Amino acid sequence: MKNDLVALVIELLNDAGFIVSSRCKARSFDLAARRSDFTLLAKILYNIDGINEEIARGIKRAAFCLLASPIIVGERKGSFLLEDDVVYHRYGIPAINSHTLYEYFNDDVSPCVYSATGGLYVTINGEKLKVARKEKELSLGDVASELGVSRRSVSKYEEGTVSTTIDIALKLEEFLDITLIEPLEFLKSEADEPPEITESGIEDAASSLERYILSILEEIGLEIFATSHAPFSAVSLSQSKRRDENVRILMGISRYTEQMIKRAKILSSLSHVTKTQSVFVVSGSVKRIQIEDTVLVAKEELKKIKDPEEFTCVIEERLEG
Repeated sequence: MKNDLVALVIELLNDAGFIVSSRCKARSFDLAARRSDFTLLAKILYNIDGINEEIARGIKRAAFCLLASPIIVGERKGSFLLEDDVVYHRYGIPAINSHTLYEYFNDDVSPCVYSATGGLYVTINGEKLKVARKEKELSLGDVASELGVSRRSVSKYEEGTVSTTIDIALKLEEFLDITLIEPLEFLKSEADEPPEITESGIEDAASSLERYILSILEEIGLEIFATSHAPFSAVSLSQSKRRDENVRILMGISRYTEQMIKRAKILSSLSHVTKTQSVFVVSGSVKRIQIEDTVLVAKEELKKIKDPEEFTCVIEERLEG
């Protein structure tokens, strides 16, 4: 069931002009997609209630690191189907069904309705409401009486401090003969600060090898953002001398195994979509220096690197070689 939904989402995003990564099969997100300079990080599951707070925190942290907007695509919430053109939320992450995804990205139709405690709501343009009311020489009381609400409620609608039900919004539009319902800007750009990972989240997600390698990277002087339940162990920020800009690097950490090779290929795909670089620090013998566009660095080699500049040079030389 989930595989069918993932395939559908990939098809819809491709049709909408996105470059889509390989499927990640991580707990935090399933794929990354980019169209122009807009990057999406999608978690796809049939029932959106399957996402808990720890997983949501991992999605948001990964999205922050990749300058992406997190989104959940599903078909049910508990025992109920997700309604078309309605935005739901799980721990602050917008969740929509595949129909709404198609409408938004393929037909450029923004949803206007969101689900919250108590039902479905819309946002109205308070300034337009105020201007229309005054042009028709109506008092707050006149509008309140027509709607069956208090004057204070109408005043809050005009101030833009509260949302309203669909029924009230439609009555307002009919009464004032004006469009007031606003489309939702539900896809958030990256947050100012990354969501924190709880200690339990770090312990669950990171192996002793990962924690050891991350400590070495920090000693080198790299700025490290650890992740949880993601295809990569962390994202580092380094200065590229060749490109004279900060470079985000997806960091994988593992022993050299068949599973590591698969993960390195996934990181290569993710780095292509998210305009980052990808590196795997490998414990044990390294049989090659690169898997697709993911650079491999041996643990013993990493321990000899003195600063971020040297680390970045190693990566760029191998990519160019």
